[in-house]
Parts: sequence; structure tokens; C-alpha cells
Amino acid sequence: MQLPARRRRLAVLTLLASGTALAALCGPAVRAADPEGEGAGAARVQPAAAEGADLAGTLRSTAGPEEPASRPAGSSPDQPLPAAASAYASADPEMRIPFPAPDAAVTPPAPPAPNVPDPGRPTPAVDIDAPALRSAIDAYRRGQVEEGDRQRDAFADPAVRMLLDWVAIRAGAGIGFERVIGFIRDNPDWPVGSVIRRRVEEALLSQRKAPSVVRAYFATRRPASPPGKFALALALKADGLTEDAAALARDLWRQDSFGRTLELKVLDAFPGVLTEIDHRARMERALMKEDWEAAGRAATYAGKSYGTLVRARRAVEAKASNAQSILDAVPPSLRGDSSYLFSRAQFLRRIDKPAEAAAVLLSAPRNPEVLVDPDEWWIERRIVARKLLDLGDAKTAYAVVAGHSARAVEKRIEAEFHAGWIALRFLNDAALGAKHFAAAAEAAETPISIARATYWQGRAAEAMGQAAEARTFYERAAAQPIAYYGQLARAKLGQGTLALRMAGTLEGAARTAFEERPVIRALRILAAAGMREQALPLYIDLAQRLSDPAELNALGDVAVADNDPRALVALGKVAVQRGLPLDRHAYPVNGIPAYEAFSAVPQVEKAMVFAIARQESQFDPRAQSSVGARGLMQMMPATAQRTARRVSAAFDAARLLSDPAYNARLGQAHLGELMEDWRGSYILAFASYNAGGGNVKKWIDAYGDPRDPKVDPIDWVERIPFTETRNYVQRVTENLQVYRNRLDGKSALLIQDDLRRGTR
Repeated sequence: MQLPARRRRLAVLTLLASGTALAALCGPAVRAADPEGEGAGAARVQPAAAEGADLAGTLRSTAGPEEPASRPAGSSPDQPLPAAASAYASADPEMRIPFPAPDAAVTPPAPPAPNVPDPGRPTPAVDIDAPALRSAIDAYRRGQVEEGDRQRDAFADPAVRMLLDWVAIRAGAGIGFERVIGFIRDNPDWPVGSVIRRRVEEALLSQRKAPSVVRAYFATRRPASPPGKFALALALKADGLTEDAAALARDLWRQDSFGRTLELKVLDAFPGVLTEIDHRARMERALMKEDWEAAGRAATYAGKSYGTLVRARRAVEAKASNAQSILDAVPPSLRGDSSYLFSRAQFLRRIDKPAEAAAVLLSAPRNPEVLVDPDEWWIERRIVARKLLDLGDAKTAYAVVAGHSARAVEKRIEAEFHAGWIALRFLNDAALGAKHFAAAAEAAETPISIARATYWQGRAAEAMGQAAEARTFYERAAAQPIAYYGQLARAKLGQGTLALRMAGTLEGAARTAFEERPVIRALRILAAAGMREQALPLYIDLAQRLSDPAELNALGDVAVADNDPRALVALGKVAVQRGLPLDRHAYPVNGIPAYEAFSAVPQVEKAMVFAIARQESQFDPRAQSSVGARGLMQMMPATAQRTARRVSAAFDAARLLSDPAYNARLGQAHLGELMEDWRGSYILAFASYNAGGGNVKKWIDAYGDPRDPKVDPIDWVERIPFTETRNYVQRVTENLQVYRNRLDGKSALLIQDDLRRGTR
């Protein structure tokens, strides 16, 4: 796909309901605020006869193993909670799902080695009335609960009825609190994802449950949504805990995003509690989220001249021609406000005054509470620092990134890496760089972050002449063999092979028990009915919940048997992030059908096609982006048409979605064109596929040509200014190493050669 990275918005999953984890699995995220691209029970649960102690006991009994609660919008895992700790239990933030994430002789694409079930372990037969199942699901999704229930009751199979209960709860409309809690209680084997948890909290508020019920529910978990937080605040108030209730109401007002209806309810329930400071904090958070209407309402509640801050922030974000005059209209008394300072810095950077923007950033407060959204401030610091590097001012660039106040773990790691990288590679201060890489390593949680931090710790130690320490760091990075920097570390150590990891297997009675779980039967039912879209949330929830690697491996076997490569990628990524060895399942080889390569363009190795498709669409043949990219290889119709003309093939835009082999064939041909354009350079071809050849030419002019022996290709990739493209090149490169192993059985690791390929 030949679009600038900042315009790519992959929206490939159309599911029963959205969820944070599902959104994260859609691909590398580029925020609109970062336009530069830096940038059992079969029978339905009947309502309880009464609320109170009995139900409270039931609520406590449902607090068993579950994935961490999702964090309310805008909140942070390390923010202090209100005083009523017994009623407002802490929880870890919701799991983040990163996109990690032979012989390299070019070979023509061949049919992929099929993922086939073990013939000694036959797949259980499933008999399902697919039209009837789809009809019931559609009824629930339309909010027709009674009709959905009627159709549900017509199924004799308890697993089908259980599945439909789960669908009804996720769909949300008209599902009562007792029904959701009853499902959780009676079906402890089913995952309780963030969507279902939000449904519970919405019901607590909408059904006006008794304070004892609300507090019992939240005795073992923190609210996962604004309705849940408000329901708990009301319960605390009703029980006379007015200070705790007020503290929670202020926390809700300051930290969460919600609409006017709930705003009015909060104001009505807590008159006199919310102060000008609270309204100002809400305004500033809404401004950072680009929720202009909410920001405007909060400015009105706060009074004075706060509306000028809203107008200024909006003008700068919109790149309005009169942004300067609107900024100048902000009263001097408000020019120390964090939103004004942020807008001022961003405006200066956008009119190509990065040094002045840096001065604003360096003078700004560093207290995360004052900054409101310190992670957005970090993004602006990163963009400005990279512009300063382009101007040769590494010293100021370092000061800008080192002064970050990033709060989210992934942002802190990114900030510390940038500081260390600039110190080591631009300031030649290996000791200073080592300090920042150590901070990144200490915070790192995922294979990608661990490998990057420890690899660069090794580079810093090597620069200081500490050979033994460097080797230790490289060995730590090399323990992450499917991560880009883990692969580079293996190459540093002279480990020329890539051995993929696989968890143990379930056998005998354990395997039988696993296959007989209702939730596993539900997955097979959905696959038999051709409803893999509905199965994907279940796979993701289970991948987050299962703790036995052998069970996760067995779950992957289910996806293999059901020929669901998207599910394999999704659960594989979750497992890998959790440190579980599911490498082979995470890189399925049944995602692209066999096709015959065009001979009119240079051939590319089939592992490259799989590496691109995994990153572009996660092997969803019907994936469509908001800008029009389509199918497995996310081909833009215009690019596909031009490529078809080049290879003398008929072009049919509809087939980009309806015929995955056609899409892959044109995608492979386009890769061949790019390899020809860049004279065999893999990283330039990958960058062009993501960001377009025009941008790549600019980067060569600015940072040198990675095909030049004098240019370090590792640094060149890190200097790519578009965060998405930088991530994309690294992910596709690491995918390539794995797919050579998966497709061809070639375990040789050639990542260093791949980075150096091409002639000028």
C-alpha cells in the first residue's frame, strides 16, 4: 500500500462488540492527534427475588480468575485512588497487546505448507444449524432480546445456548444485571472480558441497584467504565461515606471521558462538590483527547476566559491559518496553562521552528498531574527532538526527550530508549546512554521492549569496552528470538540459527477435558457455522485468561483445525507478550492460498509475502482500511490496477476482497516492483510499501542510503520519522526471519544480511 503512514488507519475487525484488546490487535496505531505520523448453565438466569446480602455473596463468588479490568478512559494505572480502598479495589491495567509485535536466496512463491490438524487427534464433529444460529445472533445484535431468547431456546445443545447467552451479554441492549452475573457465576470457565464487565457496570447504574449490591460487586475489582465509577460513587454517598463518594466523583470528572447525559447526572448528584479546578482539569483532558464539545462544556462550567484555551487548542490542531492570532488572544493569566503551552509548542514546531518549540517544552512543568496527559506531551517531545536531530542539534534533542514525564509503561520505555539512543549514537556518551537503556530495560514487559532495551545495553557496554557485560546483555536480548532486536542480538553473538519455541501438549484425559469445555465447543460451533468473526473475541479472551502453556497450545490447535489464521495471529501475539512459547502458532502458514506468481516482475521469496500480509491484515482476506486499502496485502485499488497493467493481468477491484489469491498475487507483484525500484533493498522496499516511495527518497537524502556501507542500517531504520513506518519495517523484518523457518524449514538467521541487501 502506497500511502503515507500518517494516513493509514487499518480497521480490519468487525466484531460483535469492540474492546480495547481487539482494537489493539488491528495493527500499529497512529493517533489522529499525531498527524505527522510519529505518525453450564443452559437455562437463562432468572432475576433474583431480592437484592442484598445473598446477591452480595454471589458477587464475591464470581471474583475468581479473570483478566485484569480495563482501565477507564483517560486513567492511568499508577494514579492514586480515593480513600475507600475497601470498596474500590486496585487492579492491574488491561493487558496491552503489542505488534511484534535460512537461506535468503530469492525463490518464487510456492503453495504454503498447510497447517493441518494432527491426524492422530481427530477434530470433534460439530453439527449446527448455521442459519438459525446466525439469526439468533443477529436478533441480539439488533437489540431484540426477547426474539433472540426465543430462538436460543429452540437449540437443544447446551453449548449453543451458552454461546448465545454470551453473545446477548456482549451485545448489551436489554440484558439485566442478574443475567450477566448469573452467567459469570454458572460458567466460570468462560472468559469475562472487558466488554462483559462494562455491561455489568452499565446495568448497575441503569437498574439503580442497591448500594450493598454495588459495593459488593466492586469489593474485589475497580470500575472499568464511567457508569461503574458513578454507580459506586452513588452507593458510597447513600451509605454515608460522603468524603469517599466526593473523591470518587472528582476522580470520575477529571479522569474519564463520557457524554453530556452522564455529565448532567454527575452534576445533579454531587452539587457543590466539583470545583473550578475540577472543571479545568476536565477541560484540559478533553482538549488533549480532541473532544472539543466536552472541552467547551467544561470551560463553561469553569467560567472566566477558559473558552479561549479551547479555541486556541482547536485552531492549532486544525492547522488553522489564524492559529497565531487565536493563541495571542489567550489572556496572559492563562498562558501558563498546560494546554496553552502544549498548543504553543505544537504550533511552533508546525511552522518549522523546532528550536523555539523545544524552548517551550523545556520550560513546561514536568509534574504529570499538571500536564494532565503526559503521554501526549511525550509524543510532542519525540517529534520535536527528531526534528532537532535532523538539524544537528543532538544536545537539545537529548534534553527534550530526557525531560519527559511519560506515564504509560510503553511510553516511558520509548522515551528512555530515545534518550539512550541519542546519548550513545549522537553525543558519543555511552555511560549516559547505558543509564537510559537500563531504565528502559527495568520497565520492559514485552518481548519487543525487552529485546530492544537489552540489545542497546549491549551496544553501550560494547562502546565502553566492557566485552563481558555486553555479551550478557546480548544474551538477554537473544532470549527473545522472534523480536527484531532479539534477532540482531543473536547475530551479534554469532548464533546463526533461529529456533522457534513451542509449548508442551495436552495428552490423554487432559486433552479430552479441554476439548469438552463448553467454550471450546462454542469455538468449533462458530467455525462450523462459518462465523469466525464472532469467534475472534473468544480466542482473544481465552488467550489472556489461560495460564497453562499447554492449554494455550491446544487452543492454537483448535484454530488450526478450524482454519482460522487470524485467530492464530491474535492468540499468538497475546501468548508471546505473556512470555509463553507459542511461536509457531503465532506465525500461521495457512493464511494465503496457493497462487501462481507473475513472471513479468522480479520474484520475491514467499516468506516476504507472508511477512507483509501478517503485518498488513493479520491474514484477513476481507480487511479494509478507512482509506480504501483492501484484502490480505492491503492493496490500494489504484496501486493494484497499476501493478496489474505492468504484469498484463486483468484488473477487478472487487476481487481484491473476494479473491485472496488474486490479492496476494498482485501484492507479490508489487513487492517485486519495489525490489526492482530499490535494487534489491529489503528495508527500502518495506518502508515504501508502508509510507510510499516519495517519503523514502526524502529519508535517503536526509539520513543517507542504507545500502551504503558507510551508513548503519540499524540507525537508519531508527531514524525513520514516521513511528508507524519505523515499527512496520522492524516487524516485517522479524516476520521474514520467522517465516523462512515456518515455510521452508530454513533455520539460518540472516537479519544482518537482509538489512544490508541492495545495490545503489
